[in-house]
Amino acid sequence: MKSVKRFLSLILLLGIFFSCGQTNQDKRKRTVLKDTVQTRSLKEEQLERRKAIDTQEKADSLALARVLNEALKIATENIVKSKFNKSYNAIIDSGHVVNVKVNSDYFFGKNQPHLMIRRSDRSGVFIDVYSKNKNQYERVLTHQEHINTYLGDTIRDINGDGFKDFVVNVYGSTGCCLKAFSSVYLIKADQQGFSQSINFINPTFSPQEKLIRGVCYGHPGNTELYKYKWKGEGVDTVEYIYYEKNSKGQKTGIIISSNVRPYDKGEKFRKRLKTVPKEYKKIEGYDWFTGKGYE
Repeated sequence: MKSVKRFLSLILLLGIFFSCGQTNQDKRKRTVLKDTVQTRSLKEEQLERRKAIDTQEKADSLALARVLNEALKIATENIVKSKFNKSYNAIIDSGHVVNVKVNSDYFFGKNQPHLMIRRSDRSGVFIDVYSKNKNQYERVLTHQEHINTYLGDTIRDINGDGFKDFVVNVYGSTGCCLKAFSSVYLIKADQQGFSQSINFINPTFSPQEKLIRGVCYGHPGNTELYKYKWKGEGVDTVEYIYYEKNSKGQKTGIIISSNVRPYDKGEKFRKRLKTVPKEYKKIEGYDWFTGKGYE
């Protein structure tokens, strides 16, 4: 009788064990299934969101193209005039307004007028420059910037050749450190077309010397100064200036002048100086280089 009872008890325990095991296994299956469903749902949402953004961006791009064509039509109607200007708002939809400025003038020289069309909306600033060839306009420059980074643009002789150039100034919206950027378009000798964009970080231009000095990207007190010289439609490196450091990363009090930055290869010269050359001490961002006021 006792044997029978022990046998029945054993069967009951095994039943409970397998039942619990099956329950736990079912729970695990349900959890995995639930996680898989959630992951798939999240991916679907991300794809839908990306698709919606792409669709909107495409629609905005097409709308901006239509606005440009309309502005160019207005300019063409006034092509006999060397100087004229018109500003207006183009309404694309209830929430999308584009500010348009159409200007023609001798912006870059006395011999050749240029047409400038600026469009600005919720996403960015779009600048198109045209030269006038007989009775038609030819686009010679196009530039766009995000609305949150655009600071402005200037027309000035930037390389010291006596001709006015086009410069767009922005400030980076992401990343650490000093990050003022300038995109330079040099006017060509024919005073009609422009060079490709030449980009500088934290620059101070000196057209009289045909030089550009500036501060490289990096933390205050731990980055380099640079000096470039203009060479045709490009630049050559003159030198980089930075603090010498020992094996522990501590500044030694010596200033290094080299043709490369401390972490670059191809060094051709290296000079050890007691102080930073005076020519750098008046450039914009010099305090960032020294780190004074940023400790």
